[in-house]
Amino acid sequence: MATLRKLRAEEVTFELSIEPEEDGPEGHFASGDDAVDAENCAAIRERLDRDEQWAWCIVTVTARWDNFSASDNRGGCSYDDEENFKREGYYEDMCANALDALNAELAARFEDLSPLLG
Repeated sequence: MATLRKLRAEEVTFELSIEPEEDGPEGHFASGDDAVDAENCAAIRERLDRDEQWAWCIVTVTARWDNFSASDNRGGCSYDDEENFKREGYYEDMCANALDALNAELAARFEDLSPLLG
């Protein structure tokens, strides 16, 4: 019987994209110091007023192989830019999650098609 091996990270293409976060930053900080939290929210709002997309956004990492893809996303992100996110954020974890989701999707498709195998 045929088996399906899992794709490895070096076999897929990872794409990162961002979109505006609909939910405001208020209530997303819990430093224990309400004044600091308010300052963080005000700084994010100022950056948003300057159209800085990375100020408050949803980040999506998509793993692609052939015509298949799967994604992982995280909302409530505030970084200086993409490089800052990749260095200090959840990029590696999100790539791993997207790859796991892609492998799960391929496994499900393989299982669906297995009755057609010789």
